Amino acid sequence: MGPLMLPFSTGRSRRSVLAGLGTLGVAGVATVRGRAQEGVETEFRFGGSRAFWRGRAPDSIADVENPPLELEAGKRYRVVWENLDGEAHNWVIEDEAGNNIVRTEIITGEGETQSVEFEATAEMASYYCEVHPTSMRGPVEVGGGGTATPTSTETPAGTSTPAEEADHTVAMVTEGDAYYFDPIGLAVDPGDTVEWVIESGGHSSTSYDDRIPEGAETWDSGVLSGEGTSFRHTFETEGTYDYFCTPHKTLDMLGRLVVGESGGPAEGSMPPDGEVPGSERIVDEGTVSYEAFASQATATPTPEPTATEAEGNGDGGGDGDGTSGDGPGFGVVGTLAGLGSVGAYLLGRGDDGE
Repeated sequence: MGPLMLPFSTGRSRRSVLAGLGTLGVAGVATVRGRAQEGVETEFRFGGSRAFWRGRAPDSIADVENPPLELEAGKRYRVVWENLDGEAHNWVIEDEAGNNIVRTEIITGEGETQSVEFEATAEMASYYCEVHPTSMRGPVEVGGGGTATPTSTETPAGTSTPAEEADHTVAMVTEGDAYYFDPIGLAVDPGDTVEWVIESGGHSSTSYDDRIPEGAETWDSGVLSGEGTSFRHTFETEGTYDYFCTPHKTLDMLGRLVVGESGGPAEGSMPPDGEVPGSERIVDEGTVSYEAFASQATATPTPEPTATEAEGNGDGGGDGDGTSGDGPGFGVVGTLAGLGSVGAYLLGRGDDGE
């Protein structure tokens, strides 16, 4: 018998994924490209929420967000996961071209569990949730038949060797519900090497393709996990660089680097997924810590009065239209006008002398 086909399209848009919810019933059913497997070698356990997959077992992935799934080609595995937030999730393994190899149905019940068994193949590249494909995504690393995704030990062109000391270090942090780079803003010189280091959680350092200087090299560390795991990149081209963490991009885990003088397509706007310090501030201060930036962003400044408000705050108690000197909208007329039909009725009674 061929693989069980689920009653929804293999298209990966959020709308098409959610459209299949009404026709799905039994949890734990999966589509696996190939025959059903027996004799499981290792069982992996996860908790799934819209922010990430959190590893539970074995110990090598426990409490790690979107941990690498290390497999050996030809061996059989089982993944068991629990829905932690009651939102729509499923489990998918895909190849580098985005073709699904393993795919489960979507489940929505908080506390509901699902399992799937499969044989590892060298083409497996990543696992993810179709409904939250950015934040709930991790790499699959297959040994014994080739590694499908780059690991943190790879050094892209333009980076320094691990034996050399980096010129600058950026921490990648998970702290409660906050995910961030620290510093979030950093000024460096052309030729400097920046090293991103995991302090907690699982993260990536990934450049926006369209928010770096023309001719500059893009970079992507892949998802790293394990305290002290690091990735390096050397910057040769002057300008402004915006980057993000792939699993937590939608949760505002962004950063900005200015190499030499600011410039390029990132100037004059914020990244599409959140905010970063302005380039002028980064250059002036050298580094902008996440704490300093976040505290400033959450502060609520007292608004400056507009020119119209200032004119209405004269010492004469108003301008003769019934508005007090406390500012427009707070006098008798302004207040009653804000009450709509009730205010109009009261104003009419006042005009009749009642």
